[in-house]
Amino acid sequence: MSGINWRGVDLNLLLTFEAIMVCRSVSGASERLHLGQPATSYNLKRLRTLLDDPLFERQGNIMVPTSRALELAPKIDTVINIIRDDILQPVAFEPKDFSDKIVIGLTDYAEQVFGPALFDSLISAAPNCQILFQAVDSANCEQALDSGEVDLAIGVFKQQPDHLCRTFLYRERHVCLFDNTILKTKLPISLDAYLATPQVVVSANKALSSPVDNTLSEMGTQRRVVLGSTRFLTLRHLISGRRLLCVMAEMVGRSELFSDDITLCEPPISIPDFDIDMMSRQRDSQHPRMQWLSEQVKTVIQDEVEKIRRKQ
Repeated sequence: MSGINWRGVDLNLLLTFEAIMVCRSVSGASERLHLGQPATSYNLKRLRTLLDDPLFERQGNIMVPTSRALELAPKIDTVINIIRDDILQPVAFEPKDFSDKIVIGLTDYAEQVFGPALFDSLISAAPNCQILFQAVDSANCEQALDSGEVDLAIGVFKQQPDHLCRTFLYRERHVCLFDNTILKTKLPISLDAYLATPQVVVSANKALSSPVDNTLSEMGTQRRVVLGSTRFLTLRHLISGRRLLCVMAEMVGRSELFSDDITLCEPPISIPDFDIDMMSRQRDSQHPRMQWLSEQVKTVIQDEVEKIRRKQ
């Protein structure tokens, strides 16, 4: 058996075997397969050579299977059924039957803002699944996707390698946050009041500056930054009761996670908006489970953004 050339096996040979087994004749098998009789006879010859067994012997008008053929018949039927029903048929995905893990890569603020709604939606559609929210950012997103560590990732991604898919979710805006019971300034905040207030910044790279400072520099002025943190929610909590100001993403500013009286308003300078995208693997883009998951996440996040903005 070890000397068998398995490269010589193709589906046509197995289908020929199945057809002769059912019809008990080469001519009947040819009609069943919509092949010419010479082609069917040639496939049978190849099978006999490959398996070193006559497989079928003619007795009158009937091809009688050998003992070897009878042994192979149920196994070949199984192989054909697997190819026909499992491999060649479109893979159906039923969320209610899914019992594996779903891993979504999120920034800390996206997890806090969208996590509850994502959980509710996914667990409702796929009640037997497990959900993991994993921290990602633009620096580690590609590696997390390539390794299969996450199914998809949500965030700000400047680069898009060819092997990843990008789906636009929403455009994020900047807002000024401060405790106006402390600042007591007119709204919207003026540039003078903005510059006179100590500021805290979201710092992803340990820097205590951002493009805002470039804009101010071009205007011939500057602000006073007193604190930086990688965590949006820390800064959102910190400004309550303090003479501090923070420019941050609107979704964090309008989050209902805090029961405080923080004031939100438009910044007194122009700060570019930025896109929030969903990244996934190109190689899995046609898989029914990933198509379902991507659509679920996209719908939930866009609905939540619309809901949050309606409350302005």
